[in-house]
Parts: sequence; structure tokens; C-alpha cells
Amino acid sequence: MGRGMYRPYPSQSSTSFGSYTQLKDGTTLAKKTTSSSCPPPPPTPAWKLIGGTLKLLGLMGFWAFDNFSFLTTSGFLDPIHLGNPTSTSNSSGATKSNSVTSVRTRRKKWASENAARCYFMGGLAGLYVNLRSFWIHRNGALAEARRKYHDGSSDDSSNDDNGDAQAQAQQQRRNALKKIEQKHFELFLALVKSICDVTVFSNNPGIDLHLKLRGKKNHEGLHCLCGLISASTVLYNNFPNVSE
Repeated sequence: MGRGMYRPYPSQSSTSFGSYTQLKDGTTLAKKTTSSSCPPPPPTPAWKLIGGTLKLLGLMGFWAFDNFSFLTTSGFLDPIHLGNPTSTSNSSGATKSNSVTSVRTRRKKWASENAARCYFMGGLAGLYVNLRSFWIHRNGALAEARRKYHDGSSDDSSNDDNGDAQAQAQQQRRNALKKIEQKHFELFLALVKSICDVTVFSNNPGIDLHLKLRGKKNHEGLHCLCGLISASTVLYNNFPNVSE
């Protein structure tokens, strides 16, 4: 057994495990079969790659600052002094508990504002990606599927020789169009969610986009409505589909 483990690799003229030419031909054929049966996926567009990266960075920043805000509120970071904080006691004789509370409040405000900014940046990147994806799909795959469906319907109405084959082809085109429209609706929901998220976070402290542009904050009713719509799209996407 030990001698068999250290046998040399079969040479090009060896026939014990098949000749070298047969092994080489088999490997080449397997590569050709794999490449022909599984075409490489199309490359990801640069705008989608950059937009998705910015969105992920924004969500990562939101996660980090949001957890920092939670740890600050819970008192976990009380013994830790970041930077050069002010003295814990002042001339007015404020107690240590009041100074700790003020430090907590200041740190929580700073973390919450930065979390909102990060999410807003990620929301803007997601809005751009979803809007462009929706527009490309609408003018590309959806328009092509509708054109094929209507062209096939007109051809079937002019040729009534083979009714079964025409009905089967029509059903296939209908199913293909239904899948494309379902994909388009999912892109539409993603676009609606992005619009609502950007609208909500543009009104939060740290961004205050409406306050800076219009001189007043956005209406709280619209703010809450956009939040409910955004949450509803998430619930709809995660709701189990009816088995066909």
C-alpha cells in the first residue's frame, strides 16, 4: 500500500490510467461543455456597482452610529472619555450624575445625527440605483416582452391553420410577460420605498433638508405616512406567495 501511494504520475505514453492525449481531450471537452451550457453572466454596470457600494457604506455607518447611540443611552460608555470632554464638575456645583447625563445626551445627539446622515446618504444612493433600474427595465425588458406578446397575437389571428400550436405559443408569451411585469412591480416597490425613506430621513435632525430649503420642517403627517408606506413595502416583499 505504501509503494502504491508514491507511484509516479502516468507519463504521456502510459496506458494504465488512460493515455495523456485522452486525459487532455477529456478535460478540453469538459471545459467546452461547461462553457457552452453555462454562459458567463453579464458584467454588472458601473453605475449599479458604485451606487450599491455607496448604499452599503451608508447602511454600515448607520449601523455603527445607531449602536453607539444605544450603548451611550444604556450607560455602557460612561467611563470612556472620547476626545477632550469638559470637566465633570463646574463652578456652579453640578453633581456628577447631572454631568454624566449631559455627556450622555450630547453623545447620543451626535451619534443619532451621524446615523441619520449615513442612512440618508445610503438612501440617496439606493434611490438613484432603483430609479435607473426601473427606467431601464421599463424601456427594455418590459417593452420588448409587450411587443413580442402583441406581435404574436396579431400573427396568430392572421394564421388559423394550427390552433393548438398557436394557443401554446400564446400561453408561453403570456407567461413570459407575466414574469416580466412581476419583476417590474418589484422594482416599482423598491423605488417607492427609496422615495419614502429619503423623504423621512430628510426631515430628521442632523439633515433638516426642508428646514434649510423652505425654512420649516416637513409636515409630521406626511412624515409618518411615508414611514408607513416604506414599512408596508417591506411587509409585502416578505409576505409568502400563494403556491401555484
